[in-house]
Amino acid sequence: MRTDDLIDALSRDPVPVMPPVGTLLLRGLAVALPIAAALMLATIGVRDDLAESWNDGWFVVKLALVAFLAVAGWRAVRISATPQGRAPLALALAAGALLAVVLAGVTDIGMLGLQDWRDRLVGENAVYCLISIPLLSLAPLAAIVHALRESAPSNPTLAGASAGLLAGGLGAVLYGLHCTDDSPLFLGVWYLSAIAVVTLAGALAGRRWLRW
Repeated sequence: MRTDDLIDALSRDPVPVMPPVGTLLLRGLAVALPIAAALMLATIGVRDDLAESWNDGWFVVKLALVAFLAVAGWRAVRISATPQGRAPLALALAAGALLAVVLAGVTDIGMLGLQDWRDRLVGENAVYCLISIPLLSLAPLAAIVHALRESAPSNPTLAGASAGLLAGGLGAVLYGLHCTDDSPLFLGVWYLSAIAVVTLAGALAGRRWLRW
């Protein structure tokens, strides 16, 4: 076969087109989130006063802040999935959420005495928080990393860390429906520590499985 004929034949072959990374993420999370939610319900369950808790401002703030971290993680994943992605806006959003946690904690301290401050910092679920959020994040993290394997991140470690931030935020939202510790102090220490563990695990996973 002549070279011109070969080029012509190749040009007529259909080129497989992968779905955009956002579609892959949604497909993966559509499976992973129900798995994580079922795990939460089967093990720790939701808090007994969940219906009344929506009237508690700190409970709403807690869920809003961890959800905001998940949104920042989603944005970071979408950007870092491309060869040119650096995700500065998403990281700025995450920094803004962390600053909001700090400000909420300072406000909480100002409203409490020393003994109450210590009690709200330690809470009743610190160990459960550090264990449960990473466990509830496993299925979402696996789904996100799998979706990113179909993309072309220029910085696999950053992409993996972004995946961990998203998965950790989602896991924290689920755990927040169980946890009765709503203090910003508890959130700032234990929730963020657990999300940081998932983010680190995502960075290591990205370094291992997202290189190309």
